Amino acid sequence: MSQTITLPAAFNLRQANELIAFVGGGGKTSLLFALGAALPGRRILTTTTRIFAAQMKLAQKVIFATEGIENGEAEIRSALEQRGICLVVGNVEGEKARGVPPELPGQWLTRPFADFVLVEADGSRMRPIKAPAAHEPVIPPAATVVVPVVGIDALDGRFPEVTHRPEIAAALLQWPETRSHLSANDVANLIVHPQGGLKNVPDTARVVPFLNKVETAVQLNAARQIAQQLLHTARIDRVIIGAVKTAQPVREVHQRVTAVILAAGVGKRMGQTKQLLPWGHTTVLGQTIQNLQQTAVHNLLVITGHEANAVREIAQSAGVHTLHNPNYASGEMLSSLQTAVRQLDENITAVLVMLADQPMVAPETIALLLEAYWQGKSDLIAPVFAGRRGNPVLIGRDYFAELLALPPGDAPRSLLRRHAGKLHLVEVPTDAVLRDLDSPEQYKRERP
Repeated sequence: MSQTITLPAAFNLRQANELIAFVGGGGKTSLLFALGAALPGRRILTTTTRIFAAQMKLAQKVIFATEGIENGEAEIRSALEQRGICLVVGNVEGEKARGVPPELPGQWLTRPFADFVLVEADGSRMRPIKAPAAHEPVIPPAATVVVPVVGIDALDGRFPEVTHRPEIAAALLQWPETRSHLSANDVANLIVHPQGGLKNVPDTARVVPFLNKVETAVQLNAARQIAQQLLHTARIDRVIIGAVKTAQPVREVHQRVTAVILAAGVGKRMGQTKQLLPWGHTTVLGQTIQNLQQTAVHNLLVITGHEANAVREIAQSAGVHTLHNPNYASGEMLSSLQTAVRQLDENITAVLVMLADQPMVAPETIALLLEAYWQGKSDLIAPVFAGRRGNPVLIGRDYFAELLALPPGDAPRSLLRRHAGKLHLVEVPTDAVLRDLDSPEQYKRERP
């Protein structure tokens, strides 16, 4: 990822042959034109519903094609050769132009003259959020990416005023009549509802929600809550947070990060299993788990080894899955991390590697690392305090194969040294990232 995330990178689009359909509310047309302008190659913009005549003025070239693939094809080819981009619509009726048949965008993509087709496949009457009626949305069956769009200002006004088709939305959310405002939880639930944001989505399409109009710190916090909840639905590929009409249309891209807690060690220098030692009202491992559960990591995975049953009991009591590393006695840190990476679901894009004996690392520190990842700083991220690099570290999926290829006896830090130029260091306000519990003396000093 780059320092400034472009729209094509945020959506993780291929070099060509993508059909992107926009549904929902909150700025679909603006996003359609912004992404169209940012993409390379030959791009067709269109709608399967209606588009305002005033919005058509945003297009460099408008072509009217009412029916089959042959209608307007020569003009489309010419426009793409000359300009690289055009808007294709149906007949103009009053203040709006009609859309094209839903099969037509897919047919364009199969022809050699178009690389990308972007489709506004829904209407919302300028409201930030909506629920679809029976005939909506009109998503082309060939869509490869579907983008449910929501304006974060849906949280600000009264529900009937910010919602298109509020009676349908209320029914989907099973709302009591006394509710007057949407919560972040409501927005997420509406996006992932089979009759809401996921309605009519082709089975093979990736779903990438776009949370729009996010400009203030309060709005960003609410958008992060929505994104975190959305990622617990398997159909969601990633969540983009941004503000299309600003100089920085993409602020963050949220993907699934697994926190891997390395808890297999013997604790030779401590003289006992340090992850099992008391820590306040819990244990060293228990506190580490609690800290991570207060962050936006997607899930936690504890790697067991020495005294596996006792470690497993602590993890399971906190609702956390465990995985046993049978090779913990040799190169525990690397072999445990490799054990975890081999078992990760394909939708996990990064791991946050946490030492079990770092209960001092606060959730706020972990949040700084996650924010750097969401903001596209790098796929290799580590904390630094007073010029010294510490733990935990975040490692993206692009490095998993190389991590798995490290030989026994090596350590994950070899990977970080090898890619020092790509490692992004995050300044943190506490030296907890440098401290662990290696000796009885350290444990006595740190223990609360």
